[in-house]
Amino acid sequence: MCQKKIPSRFAFAIALVLVLCLLLLFFGDAASGQTQPLSDSYAVDLSNQNLPNGAVFLIVDGLGAHYVFPGLKPESLTGEIGTTAQLKVLPQIYNNGFYSSAKVPYPVTDKGHSVLVTGNPKADPEMVGYSESTFLDVLRQDGFICIGVMQRGDFESMRKKFDVIIYDKSNSVNNMDFTVQKNDLTSDPQSQRIINEVASVMESQSQKASSYSSKDTSEKYAAYNRWGLDTACEILSVMEKYPSQKFVLVINVGATDSTGHYRGYYAYLDSIEQLDRDLEKLFEKCRRNNLYFIFTSDHGMAFEGFDKKSGGHSSTKYSKSKESTTSPFIIYGPNVKKFFVESNQEDIASTFLSLFNINNQLRFSTGIILPAKEKVTLTLDFPQNESIYLYSLDNGGEYIFSSQIPSSSYSISGLKAGNYLLKWGQQGSSAYTQTEYTLYIEKDTTIDLSIFLKKSTSPIPMDLKARNSVSSSLFSKLHIFIIIGLINVIGVGGIYMIYRKRR
Repeated sequence: MCQKKIPSRFAFAIALVLVLCLLLLFFGDAASGQTQPLSDSYAVDLSNQNLPNGAVFLIVDGLGAHYVFPGLKPESLTGEIGTTAQLKVLPQIYNNGFYSSAKVPYPVTDKGHSVLVTGNPKADPEMVGYSESTFLDVLRQDGFICIGVMQRGDFESMRKKFDVIIYDKSNSVNNMDFTVQKNDLTSDPQSQRIINEVASVMESQSQKASSYSSKDTSEKYAAYNRWGLDTACEILSVMEKYPSQKFVLVINVGATDSTGHYRGYYAYLDSIEQLDRDLEKLFEKCRRNNLYFIFTSDHGMAFEGFDKKSGGHSSTKYSKSKESTTSPFIIYGPNVKKFFVESNQEDIASTFLSLFNINNQLRFSTGIILPAKEKVTLTLDFPQNESIYLYSLDNGGEYIFSSQIPSSSYSISGLKAGNYLLKWGQQGSSAYTQTEYTLYIEKDTTIDLSIFLKKSTSPIPMDLKARNSVSSSLFSKLHIFIIIGLINVIGVGGIYMIYRKRR
C-alpha cells in the first residue's frame, strides 16, 4: 500500500513553526522588552535628567545636628535636656530633600574642613594640600570653576584649591579683615574672565564688610554670618550670566561657632535662628537657578550647663559628646531623594560628587556614596571589551540596555533603585566561568569585574545584595518557553485542519 505524500501546505506549516521556534530561542534574551538597544554610547543617561551646572556648598561652623533636626534633643554635660532651635527655612529644605546626621571623627575646625573635602576621616590640612586630594580637584578636572567664601577653615592648603577665594585673615567677628586671593589654576580664557569678575565682586563686598558691624551683640554676630550669605548671593548673580559654566561655590560662616564659645546655649540657639532667616534669600537663588544646595557643618557644639556663658567642642571635656560629634548634612536639588539616613562625615565628599554623576574616586577617600539620588548610576569595568545586557527584575525582566559595540567600560545613569540582571560576553562565549549576575542597587555603584573575571571565581566579591532571591536563568527564559508552547499548539492545530481538508 502506497503512503500518501505530505501536502505542500502541511510541509510549509511545519517549516514555519520550526523557524519561529528557532528565532525565539536565538533572540530570547531580548524578547522580554524592547528589541533595539537604547543607545550605543557607554555614558548613557536613561532618565534624560537635566543635571545642574553648579552647586552651593554651605558649611556653618560649629552647628550641631542636635540643635536643628527633629527627633534629636541636645543634652548638657550635666544631663539637662534642651530644645532645638525654632526654624522655618531649614525644615522646608530638608523635608523636601535628603538629610543625614553625620558622625564627625574630629570635632576641630581645620580637621573637619579637611574631612569634608577629602572624604578621609583622618584628613588634616597637609593631606588637603596633596595633588588630586579633594572634591575641588576632581570637579576642576570636569570643567568646574571653584569659588570660596571662607570665614573659618581658611588654612593655606585649602585656599590654594580654589580658583578664587575671599577669606577673613583675622577670623574675628569684632575685627573683620577680608582678603581676595586668586590662584592660577586654569588657562581657559572664559574661565579667567569669569574668575576676574567674581574677584571684583569680592573686592566690593570686602569694602562693605564694615557696614555690617553693630553695637548690638546679637546683631553683630548675626551680621557676620549675613555678610557671608550676601556675598554668596552677589557671586551667584555673576554666575547667572554664564548659565553653561559649571561651578561650585563653597561658603563657610563662622559666627555660630563663636557664639557657642563665648555667649552660651541660649545665644547659640538665637544665632541659629537668625541664620535660618537669612538663609532664605540664598536658598531661593539656588532653587530658581537649578543649583544643588548642600548644607553641613565641620562639627557641633556642647555645653557643660545651659546656664553657662560658654561652650566648646574640641577640648577633652566636650570632644566626646554627641552634640560636638554630630553634624547636619542636607542636599536639595533635582533628582534628590526625600530620605533620612545616619552617616559619617567622610561620606559627604563622594556623595556630593555623585550628584553630578562623577565616578572619579577621590584619591584618599574611605567614605561611601549615600543613597541620596532618585535615579542612580551603574559603572562597569571589564578586563577587555565586552557586550553587556541589563534587565530590570522588578519589572518582569524588562530589557533596559545593551551595547551595540563592545567596550571595557560602561556608565549607565538614570536607573531606578531595584533588582537587576546583568549579563556580559558574546552569546556562546566560554571566556569566563560566570557571565551573569543579579544585583540590587540603591545608590551610585561601581563594579570592577577585571580582577574577578581574570580569576574566574564565584561569587563576585562585591558589597551588593539582591533583595529578591531569583533564579535569573530560569526567570529570563520561562516566558520564552510559554510563547513557544502556545505557538506549537496553534501550529499543530492549523496543520491538523489543513490535513483534514486535503483528505
